[in-house]
Amino acid sequence: MAETKKKIPAFGLELEVSEVPIIKTEECVNKYTLEDGTVLRVKSVATSILRIDGQYLPDGSPAYLVNATPVATVESSPLMKKKEPGKDN
Repeated sequence: MAETKKKIPAFGLELEVSEVPIIKTEECVNKYTLEDGTVLRVKSVATSILRIDGQYLPDGSPAYLVNATPVATVESSPLMKKKEPGKDN
C-alpha cells in the first residue's frame, strides 16, 4: 500500500501529511507491579503513522504524528474474582 497524502487540522493549523503504511511491528510490553499486588502488562499499539510533509526536528529527522491505542491486561492480581464452577464469568 502506498503513502496517502492528506490535510489534517492539528495544533491550530492545517497540516499537509503523508500517511505511511506500517509494514512490520515489534511491540514491547511494559510490566507494572502495583502496591495492591496486581501486575499489569501495558503496551502502545500504533494504529496509523503520519509524516508531516516538509517539517523536520532540530536534528534533521522528519516529524511524525503517531496515532496509538494503549492496551492493558492484568497478568495477575490477588484481587481477581474467583470463577464459580460451571460458569464462564
